[in-house]
Amino acid sequence: MNFGIYVEMQNPEQNNKPHAQVYQEIMEQIEHADKRGFSTFNTLEHHWFEEFSISANPMALYAAAAQRTKDIRFRTCSHVLPLHNPMVFAGQVAVTDILTEGRFEFAVGRGHAWVFPKASIPLEESRERFIESLEILEKALEEKEFSYQGKHFNVQNVKVVPRPTKKPRIFTGGASNHNYELAGKKGWGVLITPMLPLEHVMGQLDIYRKSCKEHGNTPDIVYVQAMYLDDDGERARKEAEPYILQFMKGNVSPMSDLPSKEELVNKDFGFYASGALESLAEIPYHKLLNDEYVWVGSPDEVKEKVTKVIEKCPDLSEIALLCSYAGIEHWKTIRTQDLFSQQIMPAFQKEKEKVLVP
Repeated sequence: MNFGIYVEMQNPEQNNKPHAQVYQEIMEQIEHADKRGFSTFNTLEHHWFEEFSISANPMALYAAAAQRTKDIRFRTCSHVLPLHNPMVFAGQVAVTDILTEGRFEFAVGRGHAWVFPKASIPLEESRERFIESLEILEKALEEKEFSYQGKHFNVQNVKVVPRPTKKPRIFTGGASNHNYELAGKKGWGVLITPMLPLEHVMGQLDIYRKSCKEHGNTPDIVYVQAMYLDDDGERARKEAEPYILQFMKGNVSPMSDLPSKEELVNKDFGFYASGALESLAEIPYHKLLNDEYVWVGSPDEVKEKVTKVIEKCPDLSEIALLCSYAGIEHWKTIRTQDLFSQQIMPAFQKEKEKVLVP
């Protein structure tokens, strides 16, 4: 079992951290995770909404972090393709692959409904732009020269340079069943977001497995889980409460910038009109713990939760820890990384080694 690190880089106004400080702390957390044996560092691409995320250029972050690390891989969860010119984006992917020495992989997505008005992109164009951008990106990474004719992009004899050392590993995820069908068809991995317990996405994982089977591909599932660790479980649960609640609040904070529910439904963003996302911020802290939206406690308590998830999801290839919340002190994130890597990871890695021994 592989274990990674995931951060959203939330920075609410009351946090009062300069943006440069947030980035410096994240860089130190990546270096620390590399030394502690974590397999991946994951973040997202997001713009304009500080309480949600200030991760506007993850590929620049990876290129910088790669110069200070040896083994850890870098993964974006995910790049919002409709915001990009796909021919330009393909070249940026190639540069990131080169500068990270092949340690870069990424997920692709249509993006949250709230980003498009800020980007001056009509909501109703987002799915078309996503589909065309994805088709162009795949051509750019696989073919030395290509042409493409679509509604939004029409290019002839494009040669994207530089060339990547190899085609990066690709993922998708999100709330759409279509994404899980697409991932199974194309042989991509899927990412389970850190807002929901595993039971809430089992139906979509079944869709993914079925699609993988139909197209001869092997499931590859990464489960992102928010957690907070302390040697003392009760102290952990007490300390974690403000950070966990702000994390949930930050994830729904951009909803106030959305158009009417009727417009969202008519323009293919029905999920954002359903009220499902806002309801997450209203869940009481004790329910977040009891229903395992978040894992908070001692290493022994969390080790049991890891075991249960692995048993319930046999196609799981990685669990990524979200342990850096808006406003949390830097040293507390480092503590969770330390406790997890020293007291939880070795047990599962030893089990894997025993299985591999003839």
